[in-house]
Amino acid sequence: MNLFDRFILTIYSFALIVLSCIAIAATSGLVPQDFFRPYVDQMLAGTNITYLIVAIIFLVVSLRFFFSSFRSNKPKVERGIRQRSDLGEVNITIQTIQTIAERAARRVKGVRDMKTTVKALESGNMITLRVSVDGETPLPELTQKLQADVKEQVEGIAGVDISEVAIVVTEVAQQENYAARKRVE
Repeated sequence: MNLFDRFILTIYSFALIVLSCIAIAATSGLVPQDFFRPYVDQMLAGTNITYLIVAIIFLVVSLRFFFSSFRSNKPKVERGIRQRSDLGEVNITIQTIQTIAERAARRVKGVRDMKTTVKALESGNMITLRVSVDGETPLPELTQKLQADVKEQVEGIAGVDISEVAIVVTEVAQQENYAARKRVE
């Protein structure tokens, strides 16, 4: 149930509690009948549009909850990479592949920060790493090592074939001591 439905259900339940208390008070004699008579007369005379609007709102909310009770509550299957084994189906989530890829990438010297996306395509599984690098390690060596290590780790741990590891270098991180070294030199 989403947040909006919970909010509406809370308000609806509160309104029903108030109406139930009023009905109990009126029918048990705790409150004199003359207290409710003007409201009942107004409702029955049809001169007050407020009662009509409130009744329509209650009807709509009741219908919404009535029909939502028939909705299927199947658990959502997370999007992932499915494989068949001798014992059945294995579904490895995209988040799991991303975590393995990021762990492997963080071990490569020169990688500062990254964002990983995994796509399960018909042509094969593809991992894209958007990385920030330190600027000290040569980029060709760094990117080749990233591609090899990520592919090897994901295939080794998850057993998922990776057809491509794309690297996008988004930034060369500023060296923290660059300004201090420049002043000393």
